[in-house]
Amino acid sequence: MSPFGKDTFSEKLRCPGIARQALFISHANPEDNAFTLWLGAKLTALGYEVFADILRLRGGQDWERILEDAIRNKAAKVLLVATPHGVQKQGVRNEVTIAVETAKKIKDSAFIVPLRLAPYESPLLIAHAQYIDFEKGWSAGLSELLSLVAEIGIPRPHDIGNLELWRGVQLKDARIITPGPERLVSNWLAIDGMPQNIRFYDFKGSISHGAVLGAIRNSPIPLASFNRGFLSFASLAELQDHFGPDLPVEVIAEGPTGEFLEVGWSDPRILPYDARAKFADLARQGLNAFFGSRGLRPFELASERLAWWPTLALATMRQRRFNWPDGPSGRRQLVGQSAKRHLYWHYGVSCWARNTPVPHVRVAGHVIFTSDGQSVISEGAARLHRMRRSFCKSWRNDKWRDLLLAFWHWLSAGSTAIEVPLGEAVALQLCLPPMMWDALFGIESPSDQESVGVEGEDEEQQEGDEIIENDGETPDVGEEEQDLEEEP
Repeated sequence: MSPFGKDTFSEKLRCPGIARQALFISHANPEDNAFTLWLGAKLTALGYEVFADILRLRGGQDWERILEDAIRNKAAKVLLVATPHGVQKQGVRNEVTIAVETAKKIKDSAFIVPLRLAPYESPLLIAHAQYIDFEKGWSAGLSELLSLVAEIGIPRPHDIGNLELWRGVQLKDARIITPGPERLVSNWLAIDGMPQNIRFYDFKGSISHGAVLGAIRNSPIPLASFNRGFLSFASLAELQDHFGPDLPVEVIAEGPTGEFLEVGWSDPRILPYDARAKFADLARQGLNAFFGSRGLRPFELASERLAWWPTLALATMRQRRFNWPDGPSGRRQLVGQSAKRHLYWHYGVSCWARNTPVPHVRVAGHVIFTSDGQSVISEGAARLHRMRRSFCKSWRNDKWRDLLLAFWHWLSAGSTAIEVPLGEAVALQLCLPPMMWDALFGIESPSDQESVGVEGEDEEQQEGDEIIENDGETPDVGEEEQDLEEEP
């Protein structure tokens, strides 16, 4: 008998008002116009109907009434551009008040979605609302937002009523709209395959709790603790070899992985949300082991997630090419040197698995600093954070994108797939290059390419910072090194 329940959990995430299909952006005018113009144009280009105060620039209509009607009768979600000054503006507060009234009417407690561009004091009316973080990067925030709107089922109508308005506003602000579609490169690696079955294991007889915790914690095989036992994709024989004769294990439940992620387990009781969290934990362990096996080094972030980065000896200062079939091409260094600061910078990544709107692994880029190409500088967390903000202040989105592509092309030796082991003969299969989408039209905008999440001046910034770059032909490390393009 299957241990899985019959009811799905996905319907609970759907929009209460299915007739509502618009996204309303509430923002401070003119302070947050640049971000709103960028976000509104992106969402519209992807096929969503978007309303915002910035459309007033087109004039000729009663926009007060149009925008209020959009919140009350058309909006599936209200996206609040959350900045310290924005949440204090009277116009924003008025829109929040209308949105709160509408949320009660349509019984949607998550009707307002704050988009945090900087730390802010949340208005009392929405103090409970969970925000999407745009502070670390507009592109990363957009990926999170797109995941949300896809998961809750906001439709993308074929006939977008205000598409021409958004095009007009872009032209009014001297933005160039390209006639053809725009290829958008995401930071998602599609999961093309995963182990067929997942198992719940428990220990036989009387056991030492401390011994069990230690054995699970030190396991080279990905395990996710649950009750007295654990979940794993590995076989019983492989696990018993690890635990040894003093800790005998047995299979309590087993079922298809896809069904487990969709509906959870009825016995033992694991809800769909918890099932996806357990899967993410197993994938995290597998990814960490995979990076470690390739010689990358870990750096613990403030979130306790690990960022993995290559040393100078591993990646060298060569420019690494990337060129997948039907994908973008170029080259970037993964390790560089700042002569003025007397340090090396290293591009690294942190990863975490998600199952919606499609199974994928999300990747975040990070910059790690070393004094000698292998030892992370011993500075306080606050100073390191300021250094990253100032050092990367001039980096544009296209550079971050290229670094991401160069990293994965180098690590995979140009392959279109990576296998992340989760046990003997079971693996998570990831597709390369990262997932891409075609927008309905392209937008060339300075704000589109800015390095995101850095505002204002920083005391650590040094104008004219000289970055030593190699021409991509000869490593600048003093010794001949193995070409890791072939075998990272």
